[in-house]
Amino acid sequence: MARLCFTLVILALALLVSQGESQTCTSQTFENKNVYANCTDLPHLNAYLHWTYNSTDSTLAIAFIAPPPNPEGWVSWSINPESPTMISSQALLAFKNNDNITINTYNVSSYNPAEWGTKLLYDVWDLRAEESNGNIIIFAKWKFPEKIEKVNHVWQVGPGIVEGLPLKHAMNPENKDSKGILQLVGI
Repeated sequence: MARLCFTLVILALALLVSQGESQTCTSQTFENKNVYANCTDLPHLNAYLHWTYNSTDSTLAIAFIAPPPNPEGWVSWSINPESPTMISSQALLAFKNNDNITINTYNVSSYNPAEWGTKLLYDVWDLRAEESNGNIIIFAKWKFPEKIEKVNHVWQVGPGIVEGLPLKHAMNPENKDSKGILQLVGI
């Protein structure tokens, strides 16, 4: 009997662990009660994207979720008007600063963060970030040109911020492959 109880406890714990590890965007909710029409389990960096595109006014509301690689790390979600690459990305980057989450915008014009501007090509508003269960969540709304149907997007995580600038992210395959095309209409 004791052996059966021990086996059942082990099975229950295994089930709980596997459920926690297999979280998907459809099981996520937000403290601010925001609801998005779409969500995507991004294929790299344990990241998720919740989004709603309004084709009437060409606006995109997003919630991007990712765990930084360490407590001092940063997470970023970007739109790139040219290609799904880092250079030319219009980035939203958030990190923990003491007990607060700070969010900055960057026009990623080179591989040197000191050369990046903070003015984006697109209007962004309702920009904020928060921390939850080891993840950083970025919320934002973007305004795009009329009749846009898809956008290139890039997401990333990095080790920290030094002198106000993000440190370079890892160059693992998972980091290099964190990019794609987000189909806004016709899905």
